[in-house]
Amino acid sequence: MSGKSTSSVDGKGRVLIPQSIRDSLNLKEGEKVLLSLEAGSVKIEPAHEKKLLRLRILLSDSPGSLAHAASALAKIGIDLVSTQSHSSRRGEAAEWIVECNPGGKGTSEIKAALGKAGAKLLEAAWE
Repeated sequence: MSGKSTSSVDGKGRVLIPQSIRDSLNLKEGEKVLLSLEAGSVKIEPAHEKKLLRLRILLSDSPGSLAHAASALAKIGIDLVSTQSHSSRRGEAAEWIVECNPGGKGTSEIKAALGKAGAKLLEAAWE
């Protein structure tokens, strides 16, 4: 998202945030936002809890498999905070543990992106 958008303040002080901006910020109906006054301007940002999603992922134990899975997550906007990987069956399978900020993406979107990269989401849990 780039540029600016104009909106009006209604009689109760409400301002409509344009759909394009809500989409860019992954804001859903009913979510809270933080408002702050900065140098005479109002800044609006999501008030998402700062929890991390822990993913347990199964992938092939072959060169490039981890890179493909990481790239697939990056393409859908997943912010990787911490990762750890190890071979579970040398030359066959590896397990990748990821702590991430999913940026509003659900586990179904994450599962689909990983599937396209040849990986499988085994578990997802909030920490």
